[in-house]
Amino acid sequence: MWLNPITKANFFALLILSLITFQFASAQVWIPESEFAGYFDYNGIYTVVGAVKNSEEYAVVPTVEIKIQDGDRIVSESYTLPTANPSKDIPFKIKFAQVSSENPLLEKPSVTFVTTTKDRGGIEVVYDKTLVKHSDGHTSGFIINNGVLPAYGVKVYALIHGEGNKLIDVGKSVEIIEKLEPGEKKEFSIYPDPSLASQVSYYSCFAIGDDMVIPMFVMREGEKFEFRYESSAYFDNLKFDDEKNTLVLFARNPWPTAVYANFEFPIEREAQKFSVHMDGKQVNAIQSRDDYNNWHVAFNLEPQTSSQILISGFENNGETNLQTGFESYYLLGIIPAAAIIVGIFIQKKKKRHNVN
Repeated sequence: MWLNPITKANFFALLILSLITFQFASAQVWIPESEFAGYFDYNGIYTVVGAVKNSEEYAVVPTVEIKIQDGDRIVSESYTLPTANPSKDIPFKIKFAQVSSENPLLEKPSVTFVTTTKDRGGIEVVYDKTLVKHSDGHTSGFIINNGVLPAYGVKVYALIHGEGNKLIDVGKSVEIIEKLEPGEKKEFSIYPDPSLASQVSYYSCFAIGDDMVIPMFVMREGEKFEFRYESSAYFDNLKFDDEKNTLVLFARNPWPTAVYANFEFPIEREAQKFSVHMDGKQVNAIQSRDDYNNWHVAFNLEPQTSSQILISGFENNGETNLQTGFESYYLLGIIPAAAIIVGIFIQKKKKRHNVN
């Protein structure tokens, strides 16, 4: 059939538009309504749980925007999650200590993403009789590296369901798995929030990822001081003491095993030296530096403890005075993964305990 030039132009324009629309619609990275919920945890902190579903054939790094109607104000925060592998989900659990109303309203979330080549598809949960839900509500099992390369800093995530298949929580493995060689198996365990332990029916959607990096800020001399942390523990009641140049916060580790906390601060001076006090007593902390001009301050939190943390070592007036020739102590900064070092300390401590 013969088509005049205008008809042809319109036809091809519609064809191109349909292809563009199809490609946009095929970007299936979203949060199902049935896998998104909010609740107050055992400490009374409002907690949002859910899972980003990636139906694409490539790995993505999703960022979720969560909005909460908190009385007469809106709390809105964005969080970048660990990698969601192709055709897999990545669960998340985020604390909102700033929510103060008794009946907050959780609005529909939005998800954006970027593609990535990072893929932990070679690491899998072993589905056999070793994958067990225990009477206290937690689960344990093994993961195996079926890939050809070692994996580092592995975490296992899972959705936690109650009666009627209702999503009640999201859990993350508490063990520090520094390295998983090809063919190697290691045990993991996941715990629900203590207030929900008796309601757990089953775990689903086991996913492999990294520790989620949580952005935070505190007011410092009238301005926002932004930093980040990685940990299985939770932190709230943040305050910066401008007179003493110290960061004060409250740490909660509800899990029956020691976990690490790794704080990331922007460098203010090359020779900065941080110290950490827990309930007024100084604790061992490892300081390192990454390739992006950030300090990492990492330390352990004992099992099932709540502690006041004080971190000192910040500069007066937020000065940025980059100097050279700092002590050899800071050569630890060449190692960006301070959490791995802390993990080794925890493992050695466990071994000494077992020997005794």
